[in-house]
Amino acid sequence: MAVIFNNAPKVAVIHLGGNDLKVPLKDLLDIMCAEIRYLWDAWPETILIWTDILDLGSWDLQDRRKMRRVNRFGRVEVSSTGKSDYWRPDISADEQGFFRPDGVHLNTLGLHFYLDGLTEVVKRNLLQGM
Repeated sequence: MAVIFNNAPKVAVIHLGGNDLKVPLKDLLDIMCAEIRYLWDAWPETILIWTDILDLGSWDLQDRRKMRRVNRFGRVEVSSTGKSDYWRPDISADEQGFFRPDGVHLNTLGLHFYLDGLTEVVKRNLLQGM
């Protein structure tokens, strides 16, 4: 198997965006499973971290259900690799002040909040891996 890098990273973050939900559910879950397995096979000592897809205000009930299924599937698949963690960002479309007016992209405050949380998860896992 071809390995992506010569040296495996200590931590790899897996993040899907809301646009990925446009892919049919079965296809998306199959792709996720294959890619997570590939990363695990290529980097058995790497800690894989799943980050949940953010809930967007423009989504209807069907989109939100699909997002929850994809997030749950991602957490379970990553957990099955052994060395893993997941992170559920505490950001939702219901909260004011984190999104740009388009309701899709994070604004500066939202980006800082998101990146601070992600940084903490990565640091925690790096410390545990030592």
